[in-house]
Amino acid sequence: MSQVMLTPAPKPAAPDVAITTRLQSDGGNDSEKYGISNHPLLYWIPLQMDYLTALLRLDGRPPDVVWINGQWQPTSLRQMGQVVQFGHWDGSRCSLIRRPNKAFIVVHTNGVHEISVQFCGCTKKKVHIRDQLLAAGMWPATTVKPKSAATIEVLDHFNAHSGTGKDNAYDFYNALEALTDGAGMTALPNRSKEFFRMAHQYRHILSAKRGGRGHDPRGGIEKTGYGELAVLCPACPHKGINTDVVDELAKISYELAAAHEQFNDLVELSTDCNFRAKGKMNRSTPETSPYLGDGMAYMVPEGPYEDFTQNSAHQEEMSNCSHFGALIMANLKAGKGLRTTGIGAVFCSRHEFFWPNSIGTLIKGEWYCTMDFIIASAMRRVRAGSVNLYYDIVCQFTRNLYSRMMTVESKSFIHVGAQKLLHGIHIAFGVPKFHNPGHLVLCQLWFNIAFMVGAGMTDGEASERAWAGLNPAASSLREMGPGTMRDTIDFFCGVWNWRKFINMGNFLERKMLIALAQAREHCEIYTGISQVIFLEDREMHTEWVGGAVAWEDREYLDGEGRPIVKGKNAVKNPYQSRTKKMSLEKARLASAALAAKAAASVDENEEDSANGAATLTNFILRGFKIEVQLWRNSNAKKARTVLQKADQLDQRTELDRQIALFRKDQQWIMPLVLAAINELEGTDARGSWGEEESDDEENETDKNKKPTIKLYLPSELNRELATAPAMRELFLEELRLRLAGMEDWLDLLRQHLRIRGTVDRWKTDYVTGQHMTTRTRDKQEMIQGNIETAKAMYRLHRERYVTLVSFLSEDERKELVAGDWEETFEKLNDSDCVPLSHRLILNIDDAEIKHLKAIIAQMKATGKATGESTHRIPWIWYKLGNNSKLELNDDLRVEFVKCRARAMRWVEEVYKLAYEMARVPAFCSARSKWWKFRADSTPERNLDAHLEDGLRAYAAKQATMFRRHARGLKQRFAGPLQQAAAFVRWHGLDGLQRTE
Repeated sequence: MSQVMLTPAPKPAAPDVAITTRLQSDGGNDSEKYGISNHPLLYWIPLQMDYLTALLRLDGRPPDVVWINGQWQPTSLRQMGQVVQFGHWDGSRCSLIRRPNKAFIVVHTNGVHEISVQFCGCTKKKVHIRDQLLAAGMWPATTVKPKSAATIEVLDHFNAHSGTGKDNAYDFYNALEALTDGAGMTALPNRSKEFFRMAHQYRHILSAKRGGRGHDPRGGIEKTGYGELAVLCPACPHKGINTDVVDELAKISYELAAAHEQFNDLVELSTDCNFRAKGKMNRSTPETSPYLGDGMAYMVPEGPYEDFTQNSAHQEEMSNCSHFGALIMANLKAGKGLRTTGIGAVFCSRHEFFWPNSIGTLIKGEWYCTMDFIIASAMRRVRAGSVNLYYDIVCQFTRNLYSRMMTVESKSFIHVGAQKLLHGIHIAFGVPKFHNPGHLVLCQLWFNIAFMVGAGMTDGEASERAWAGLNPAASSLREMGPGTMRDTIDFFCGVWNWRKFINMGNFLERKMLIALAQAREHCEIYTGISQVIFLEDREMHTEWVGGAVAWEDREYLDGEGRPIVKGKNAVKNPYQSRTKKMSLEKARLASAALAAKAAASVDENEEDSANGAATLTNFILRGFKIEVQLWRNSNAKKARTVLQKADQLDQRTELDRQIALFRKDQQWIMPLVLAAINELEGTDARGSWGEEESDDEENETDKNKKPTIKLYLPSELNRELATAPAMRELFLEELRLRLAGMEDWLDLLRQHLRIRGTVDRWKTDYVTGQHMTTRTRDKQEMIQGNIETAKAMYRLHRERYVTLVSFLSEDERKELVAGDWEETFEKLNDSDCVPLSHRLILNIDDAEIKHLKAIIAQMKATGKATGESTHRIPWIWYKLGNNSKLELNDDLRVEFVKCRARAMRWVEEVYKLAYEMARVPAFCSARSKWWKFRADSTPERNLDAHLEDGLRAYAAKQATMFRRHARGLKQRFAGPLQQAAAFVRWHGLDGLQRTE
């Protein structure tokens, strides 16, 4: 029988009196025994430092004897007679052997093993079995009388697999069992639950070790500060850590160093919610599944968060100004059987790091109180003078934000963050670029990141990419207890942040190469168009630039957190077109105004004229409404139930009533036409729905089937009758309203396509399970029905408008019809009806750039525009006129200020990347010095030699790693920084190229 001798450093275990007393209070002399069984983690918590110190000892002096004994055979080591002796490193035989159990289970990287063990009991100070296992590199499953353990190696392997592939502990353990006995010939003891618990404990202790908690002389894990175990973003400014870089940049470029106030004191954050990371309401409780790292890393502290959200007066859910908000939130109402419906978080918007103390669980959607706490908690950690906050529904979040922050009590955990939001720092708000088109026009322009000074090319969508590090684990998170779920989220966020950290060099270098190329191009374009406009009209150029500058310097929000669009402090938005467009709603308003004028007029002729105009408008608008109802009824699905048939019958009855009213007005507005209708169709003159419905099994009617009812407006008549003198006013009114109808239905089509694109993306990202999939599919079908209606109505209005235009003479066309109307309202194909996507937005920007290049080339008489787009953009999303000469109109003004903003953002991106390239090595150097100080420090506690060696060795290893990172990154960034310095020498932050 062979033996292995392993000796730990002796350290007695100290019970936690408070926890023991609390558990024993439930009764009986055997309460401690059952308490350990029912609440093993609670007994483990007071011993966290013992585990940490044991882990650190392993980094010191290795054992003198290491067991290497042949190969593993398909049998247990215990059956082979193998006995593992703990407690004697020198190989001596123990004189007082302790055999706690004949069979001891060890989980290792190559399987689950059953061995015989002997523990030492001959030392003067009796060493606990737990400590002997830890000294041998094994993690005990329990704290009192462990019967199984996992090696440090297998726990490291699991963390590596789980961190990269999101493997769960259940599948990983099953894989180990398969490695042990793939044939299933041996009855293996099940230690899956014990392995889950050991992995949970090990992750927590490992994060404490990496956070330096074992090196803090003031206290151990219990004294850990909020967010202290989080991996910070090295590129964001942290005062006192990595912001002292101005002198280094001054050696490279005076221009870069001079802009330090703008680019070395700004943090950009994104916030968002993830509704995949749900938690089921299972049997786990805070006692059976406690939160080990409460508030130590990325999750907000549990107690303060629950107190704030439960007692807050702002528990209502945030609505969304975008039209798809209600549809999306409908899928989130189902919280039955869930402990949490998702999580909200704050991220570094430029580098996609999870921010410390910025993740909180959601109970029922995005309540104001939950997001207030999460965002204010993140603000506690901000060490900069300015913050840009990006949120997909920031237009709703900012409403009454200041008043909500003022109600935060001084003793609250987020009081510091609330004060920063109120007046501690300068804060600006924006909507992420992809989400921006889904909002109302006011929000699109007011919160557009592309128009924010200092934002660079930040897109604000960091949250969408950062969730990729967590979403694959959503299925396993859903089944966990409350504490385990929070600790696991901390683990995955830490893995994500560290991967981002080690790839920061490649990330920033690639970004800088792109930024330099794009900035040169856009500055050239803006300088060219600026020179052209300046030569054409100097005053107009000054006015346009001045308007953009005034907008950039505007006061952002009023006291209630709303955009200032009215009053003395309001500033005109230069990016908004001021061209007035006619719509059917405006036509209806004008009709009401004419009717009111007629009622108030004392002139009989004037009254008749106003009444006549109002009547014609209302008559045609009623006809338009009937056209929509006719199309919907003729394309409705076949009714299969009694309720559906009754509903369709009610709709047809209402349609018949509307047609009857229309014919009543038509008999005196169009008397000749009505006579012809009566002769053709009979006195009813309402047309026919065709044959009655049969009871066949057709699913739906033919989508291309036309309604059999005709209204006989001028566009449905022949040219001779439509242009008759008696029909002149009606003809011109329909011509005007058909154009407005095209504009309205095109806007509705864009709106519904935005909704469809967002819901489709939402379904892909967040919807799982049959129930939610079915509900989302129903919403998609409803949206698609609205899209089909908008397409059909636009085509109908355009077809009728073409007919009316063909009836006009050449002179009348020049007077009544815009020359470019066919370019503005093209023929609509199904291929044009594409939902708005991120790539499509980029293609639209490309088209704007190509158009500006064409103007510059034409005005400089080069005869050829450069860089033709290879992408076909659906015309409904983007339409530019092809004027042969430069016109200083409102559309060009909008293009000019957008071009200016684009050039300025790219130049800012170069500056921001230069500062980030300086801050990252500075951050690594600061961390290296921090660890080196701990490696060189003399311990203030009375520690054994092994622990001192472990503390010193680990700190030295960390210091060396960060020092090598700093040196390597500094060398890597030297070239890109020189290129940036050369660029900023000839390109200003105003987006213009310098000549001297």
